[in-house]
Amino acid sequence: MLGFWNKSVYITYLGAFWAVFGLLMFLKTDNVDFAFLGMILAAVCDMFDGKVARNLENRSEQEKDFGVQIDSLADIVAFIVVPAITIYKIGLNEVYHLVLLSFYVIAGIIRLAYFNVCMSNKNEAIKTYLGLPVPVAVLIYGLVWLCAKFIPFVYNNEILIYTILVPVVGYLHISKIKIKKFTGNWFYAAVTILAFIALILGIFVL
Repeated sequence: MLGFWNKSVYITYLGAFWAVFGLLMFLKTDNVDFAFLGMILAAVCDMFDGKVARNLENRSEQEKDFGVQIDSLADIVAFIVVPAITIYKIGLNEVYHLVLLSFYVIAGIIRLAYFNVCMSNKNEAIKTYLGLPVPVAVLIYGLVWLCAKFIPFVYNNEILIYTILVPVVGYLHISKIKIKKFTGNWFYAAVTILAFIALILGIFVL
């Protein structure tokens, strides 16, 4: 088969799979929970594929380059296209909404392309991000989704909240704001808790 195959890209592929599968299930059933659960699981996978890749030994330069490229391509799908379609289906379907969602997609693509150019020859962990990483957008949108389930104010104003968030998040993707990378055992504990919540909600959804 074409491509390079190792533990890190398996995790990347799994994340893209969950995002696309969740979106398709949403389109099939009109249950938006599927889309957000898929994106959250994709974000969890994205948090670990880079760490796994850096711990792999004897990777060729082609394998490293492939890992960078496939990670960004998967991110375009899981954290840019899938959220845009999901939010559109939620109710942001006026013409000005389409403009905002299109801006969000373009901004995310620009960020990932810039990231690839700057990081293609590096193998060390990143300590500071320039601009908002695209997976964080899913966590922001996912937080709104969760709050809408339990907080009436958020539920009644969900479309307005997304209308504000989409251009703001898109701008942050291409801004020069510096964001320190979240690290430490507490971070991985938080990721584990997030995955557990997604799993429990997924059981109820299914």
